[in-house]
Amino acid sequence: MPRLVAFGLHTPPNRYDLYCEPLADRIVLPRGAAREEALAAWASRYAARVEHHCRLAPYNWFNFYDFWSTDR
Repeated sequence: MPRLVAFGLHTPPNRYDLYCEPLADRIVLPRGAAREEALAAWASRYAARVEHHCRLAPYNWFNFYDFWSTDR
């Protein structure tokens, strides 16, 4: 089953550019010791696509929840 990634980037004043692209035709992770290495390779590939789109629109990425706050 194909794995896709999708991004919606805001373009001022009132537009969104939507991107949907294939990440892989199929992801199969081996069992055993090679599993961690294979998983890291897929995570790196995904992170590269996120980085690409972050660089296209660096001010589109924000989060309203303060995950890093030390006040609880």
